[in-house]
Formats: sequence, C-alpha cells, structure tokens
Amino acid sequence: MANCPKCNHKLRLIDWKPECPNCGVNVLYYDFEEQFYLDAKGSEIDAAKIRVKWARVKAAFIGGKIMVARLSLSILPLAAMLLSFGSLRMVIPLFEKKLPFSIIGLFSFFTDGTWNYLTALKSSEIVGTYAKHAVNIFFGLSAIAGFALLVFLFQLLCFISIKKMTAILAVTSGLGIAAAVWCVAAVYNFSRVTGGTIFTVRSGYGGFAVLIAFAVLFLLNMVIAKKGVPIHYTEGDLYRVEVAGKLKRGEISFDDLPQPVYSPDRAIPEPAAGSAPAEGSGSNGQ
Repeated sequence: MANCPKCNHKLRLIDWKPECPNCGVNVLYYDFEEQFYLDAKGSEIDAAKIRVKWARVKAAFIGGKIMVARLSLSILPLAAMLLSFGSLRMVIPLFEKKLPFSIIGLFSFFTDGTWNYLTALKSSEIVGTYAKHAVNIFFGLSAIAGFALLVFLFQLLCFISIKKMTAILAVTSGLGIAAAVWCVAAVYNFSRVTGGTIFTVRSGYGGFAVLIAFAVLFLLNMVIAKKGVPIHYTEGDLYRVEVAGKLKRGEISFDDLPQPVYSPDRAIPEPAAGSAPAEGSGSNGQ
C-alpha cells in the first residue's frame, strides 16, 4: 500500500478516507498547490521554447523582403537548366542522336544508352577527343544540376541556422557559378572545332540564364550575411530560454524559480529583438 506523503505512515486497505489516520492531512490534495506551480513553470518555459523556435523558422523563410526573395528564387537554377546550353548531334552507323545540353538532355544521356556510345567512342583515334569533350560537358552539367539541387535543399533547411546556412548557400551558389562558366566555355569551344559528319555541336544561351540565377542567389546570400536577419521574439521568451538552459545543465532547479518565471520587474534585460540566443544554449538565433 501507499504511504502518507507527509508523515510516511503506511496506509492500510481499511483507510478509505482521504485523510491520513495518523496526521490528518488530505492525502489526495497534499502538496497540490506546490505541484501546480511547478507544472505552471514548466509549461511557461516549454511554451517559450516553442515560440523561440517558431520565430527563428519564420525569420529564416519570410523574415523580410530579401528572405522572401531568396526563398522564391531558390528553385531558379533548376528551372534555368531547362534551357539549353547548346545541342549535340551524333551520327554514326546504325545510331543517330541529338541531345540538348540541358537537364532534359542530361537525363537522356544517362538513361537511353548515349553514355555507353560516347564511352566506347572515347578510345577511337579519329573522334575520341570529341567524345571525351562531350562526356566532360555532360559531367559539367551534372555538377551544375547537383549545385542547383543543393541550393534548393539548403534553402529548405535554412531554419537550422540562418547564419551558417546563409554561408553554405553562398558557397554553393559560387560553385554553381564556376561550373556554369566552365560549361558555357566548354560548349562554345566544342562548337568551334566540330561540324563534321559525326559530331555537330551548337552553343545556346541557356547557360547564361543558369549563370545569372546562381549569381542572383549568391548576391542575395552575401547581403543577408552582411546585414543579418531580424528575429522578433515575444517579450520574456529569451529569458525563459536562458532559464531552460540553466535547468538542463543543473545550475538551478524548478524550486529556485519564481512564479511566473518571467516578470519584467525582476528579469534580467533581454537582447534586442533583432538578435537571438545561441543555438542549442539559447543565446544566438542566427
């Protein structure tokens, strides 16, 4: 059987009354008020942690016009890859193929056997050099598509850390610019040395669209990294998150906290609305 929470008297089956037969305290409601306040403190802190996280997510995606612009344009490099950097036409015995240097042509290159034909032709003394150039261009397009996809995925994950993800997005966009410049130059140079009966290459303007898309995202991320992103918190939430960190580290206990946990007349000054507590410890939202 249970014991009395106050005097530790062992309760028997015949002790059916709510009061302890030894000390007379109400067993059901003993320490109810204290437990109620402990639960209220915990609820206040948990709600503040949720609001702080949501404020960071909101700032990461729509924390101003520039963040909305970055979110809207994050798909632009992938969309621009639908435009062709140029085209490749191959005519060999029993095989003729025309592929655009775009994301559509890239998909066909790896799925319809073109990859096998070009790989086999790389060992040819006559057209082996042309085949190597063609394969390298498609590999370059693969790199561009990878960077474009990473930009989109990193944008979706930017709420993890606005500052760190902005730096990663800037670096990825920069790599996309470099890959796009290389591909544009490679297609142009390839088009100048071909034109025979086997390989015919023509350059296009899609590469410039991809280059501009990456450049726009690179500039946006550089501006965001320089200016920062304002995060608007509910009054007292940063203080409550600091308290939650101290509770987690065992520096204080719930018994040490007042009710309510935050009160403007006794809490420490909070950081400005545009700053944030460090991620993981409650002192930096960037």
